[in-house]
Amino acid sequence: MKGLLLASLILLLGLPWSISQAAQQSSSIPAWRKAEAVAVLPITGPIDQVTATSIKRRIDQAVENGADAIVFEINTPGGELMSTLEICRIIKYESPANTVAWIHPYAFSAGTIIALACREIVVSPDATFGDSAPVSPLGPIPLAERAKLEAPILSEVIDSARRRHYDEQLVQAFVSVGVELWMLRNTTTNEIIFVDASEYETIYGTTPPAQMIDVETLTEEEVTFSPLFGNMGELDQGLETDSVAYEQLLPSSRPRLDGDSRNDWVLVGQVAADDRLLTLKPGEAQQFGLAAAIVNDRDELQLLMGASTVKVYDQSWSESLVQLLVSWPARIILVVIFLVCLFMEMTFPGTGLFAIGSVVSIVVLLGAPALAGMAEWWELIAVIIGLGLIAVEILLIPGTLVAGITGAILLMIGMVGTFVSGEMTDQEMQRGIVQGLLVILSGSFLAMLLIWLLTRTIERDTTTRGFILRTEVGKGVGQPTSKPVIETIPIGTTGVAETALRPSGRIRIDDQLLDAVSLGRWIEPGDEVRVVRTGMVLEVEATDS
Repeated sequence: MKGLLLASLILLLGLPWSISQAAQQSSSIPAWRKAEAVAVLPITGPIDQVTATSIKRRIDQAVENGADAIVFEINTPGGELMSTLEICRIIKYESPANTVAWIHPYAFSAGTIIALACREIVVSPDATFGDSAPVSPLGPIPLAERAKLEAPILSEVIDSARRRHYDEQLVQAFVSVGVELWMLRNTTTNEIIFVDASEYETIYGTTPPAQMIDVETLTEEEVTFSPLFGNMGELDQGLETDSVAYEQLLPSSRPRLDGDSRNDWVLVGQVAADDRLLTLKPGEAQQFGLAAAIVNDRDELQLLMGASTVKVYDQSWSESLVQLLVSWPARIILVVIFLVCLFMEMTFPGTGLFAIGSVVSIVVLLGAPALAGMAEWWELIAVIIGLGLIAVEILLIPGTLVAGITGAILLMIGMVGTFVSGEMTDQEMQRGIVQGLLVILSGSFLAMLLIWLLTRTIERDTTTRGFILRTEVGKGVGQPTSKPVIETIPIGTTGVAETALRPSGRIRIDDQLLDAVSLGRWIEPGDEVRVVRTGMVLEVEATDS
């Protein structure tokens, strides 16, 4: 009883202190950051159209569930330009105003661009971000093409800098090689600014020293960041993202210093060189005014936001599946399955299993990009027409090659087209075309190799040949003669079709049952045939053709 009374007394005495601590912690959180329900949206792996679609869905779901803040937990090597710009647009115009990018642990290229679009950036202790220049699988990008490709990226990061009150010069160093920057500190206010060589010469009348510094080694007395362009939270108060007042903040608020400012600013050192892209660690990001805090885990994130609840909204399994199916390794495999099954069905008709395999593979090959928003109607039509012409070549007018070749070309154009979006820049369109061609050609090469191996296996294994043709031939016909016997048959020898040759089947020459392929039109059972070629397979034609 005494123990219970003592515990109650301790609880009552400690309660005011706990309430005071909670109130103090809550009051230390800026009103513009404070949130009750935080939604965490992980962004992992390469950025593509599936990522953009998934993010829009998850944001809508989180808002519907009452979330008043969105945290993007970013761990990505980069990704597609147009998808990245779409995600930035969603963050700026279709998300709650309270958005935070948590770089945990990597955000290169597209990841950095997305992070800058958020209201705030926080980082994990081992975080690294930056290096956002466009690259091409075709090799070095010519200067004119690079400038054209960098233009929308620079426009996006500068827009983000003006909205979030980062230094415009600094964010450009993430994107463009050749940007040299020096950090200056105000001797009175400790504000910092980043200037290029031209502005430095205007201020001091001399060429800036070309010597990089490590800002993480500087003491707080040497440089303590204070935002030059105003406090982001205060400026955002009462302004909706679609209001005129908000849009009026977008013109540059960065002052350009001149010689009159010489005594007010002191050089800290060079922070960006012309031979590398800017890449930052947590300490540097904080010193440069880009990272608001270092966050270890989601518990610390909850404390930072002052939130009552934190709920994670992961990418759905179906979105992950589509993302897997539109990846280039999966597409190569699907191309191989389609071509091998198509060949096997044409060579050994009757089972129907290979026809099903070819249909399923082409449906997945085209359907996955369509679900991901990467395929347009003309690509699907090109594939359908191409398959139709190939079927006409095989079934109705075999041997003419015109319909077959035209169909194959349309089929390839349609499949390559699923790698290309109509909204892509010229460079990204070229990249998509090259990637599509590489995938199709790689898949075709692997399919041909596999077909060759399968053909050799089937030629040596009479049991396999018998099983494949059993549906077409029936059990009472017997097994075909082996390949060595086939090679001894003279050209011009005649026989009778034992089964339909559409284009493959079996013929009988004297008492020998042989596998054969029709070179021309389909041959019906009982028709007389003539041997026109021997080798890997026995090729025949109808004697009346």
